[in-house]
Amino acid sequence: MPMFNPVPTRLEDIFNSPSQFAIPVYQREYKWGKEEALELIEDLQSYVDVANENLFLGNLIFEKARNQKTFVVDGQQRLTTVLLLLIACRMRAKDLGLTKLESRIQEKITFMDSTTGESLGCRLIASESVREVFEHMANFSWNGTFPNVLGKKLVKRKVNKVKPIYDSFLKAVSEFDPAELSKFLGALYNSYVARIEVDSEVEALSIFERTN
Repeated sequence: MPMFNPVPTRLEDIFNSPSQFAIPVYQREYKWGKEEALELIEDLQSYVDVANENLFLGNLIFEKARNQKTFVVDGQQRLTTVLLLLIACRMRAKDLGLTKLESRIQEKITFMDSTTGESLGCRLIASESVREVFEHMANFSWNGTFPNVLGKKLVKRKVNKVKPIYDSFLKAVSEFDPAELSKFLGALYNSYVARIEVDSEVEALSIFERTN
């Protein structure tokens, strides 16, 4: 059995990665719900005013990047949920008129063209079970509404998976003033994982079967 070296990695560094993360086809659907979402918010809030200590979010296992894509072997639920939380934080920044912060948050959600300021696609290719809706929400121009149809495709079931989580996040951050939002983002960005990389799809599948 191969040896793996976990590397402590901040979430902010994960979302500054030059390669795009992707959920492999063998993964199960995105399944987290409101309960897990609220637990994440509570955990983060308990670290907002704690000095020199950050929230640990467990192992993230990746298959090494190929063609600018890094496949997520273990960690789909957490990565997708954290990005939904960042979308809620972006919307709160927008409501507060914090346009610079709104743009900075967007850079964690999508790749940005440095010459135009336009989005170049999500940092995460989400599970097919939520993908179209997730990408719709990730867009910088999203107005907060959930359509039943996207690109002639019915997405009501996908909306039903994502909307309760997003609504819980939006409610939680909607009371934040600018200073509180900044502190909360600090706790989120400084949260860390043990990043493990494997070399091949065979290794990835082997680990996925053992961890699930």
